[in-house]
Amino acid sequence: MSIRESQHDLARELFVRTADENYIAARWCAVQRLNADFLWLAVHALEKYCKAVLLVNGRSTKGFGHDIVRLFAELKTFASDLLPDRLTQPTNLDIHHWRERSSDEFMQHLLDNGNADNRYAIYGYATSSQDLHMLDQMVFAIRRLICELDGRMFPGTDPALPTITHRDVLTRQPEWYSSVGMPLDKLIQAKDDTPQRRAALNLNQSFAPDDYVHDPIRSGHSAQNPVILRRILDPMASDDPLWAAEGVQLAEWFLANVQVPKGKSSDPGVTEQIKAAIAAARLRHSIS
Repeated sequence: MSIRESQHDLARELFVRTADENYIAARWCAVQRLNADFLWLAVHALEKYCKAVLLVNGRSTKGFGHDIVRLFAELKTFASDLLPDRLTQPTNLDIHHWRERSSDEFMQHLLDNGNADNRYAIYGYATSSQDLHMLDQMVFAIRRLICELDGRMFPGTDPALPTITHRDVLTRQPEWYSSVGMPLDKLIQAKDDTPQRRAALNLNQSFAPDDYVHDPIRSGHSAQNPVILRRILDPMASDDPLWAAEGVQLAEWFLANVQVPKGKSSDPGVTEQIKAAIAAARLRHSIS
């Protein structure tokens, strides 16, 4: 095995294997309405698939963290022609509501709702049934790029070998992808109807074989307001001085004992919002 082949194999083991497991678990969570974990796992899976594509194509993954928006933008610098601009409703999918999004919009939506800072539901979330199917489309589009795009499909020194590249094949056959022998590939090829295979393939219009028998699932929307808003900021804004005082006590305990995300230049951040609310409540109700 050449050093390049070893590098590619390591990238698949580190990123694709665990991404497949995250993706399959995310699909199960979506069906079970475990929405926070669905969003968190979806971001994790896409992050790892993107990083695998970068590594196999000679790029570095350093400095991106969990930012799937930046990772996706980096992929587009060399593979934009192979990535979808918009995520449209699959023709065979019967879903109550579908609001078409661009790929960029969907990646931003997932990052906003499933980022690492939201693991504790600090910011709340919003999701709908279409997110699962859009995730399927994005995973398919990115995962099929985990190959040396401009490398030859048939490497070797024999001049009679075709010079066609992976990019050529992927461009000509937009529904084609190559198995990389990872968990998702094995479930697609399996014949037993196991819980894991059903989690991976049921209503998966991107990966399920043509003869797969799908079961309907309930569709709908789900949202949760930020915990910080409901339990800390709202009480401190109350007209009731006792309720506001209790909110101040809870807020001070929270800041003293819980690690919260840092703000950005365009966003004061959770800590600053809470401190401002404490000051406002103390001034309004003369809380010592």
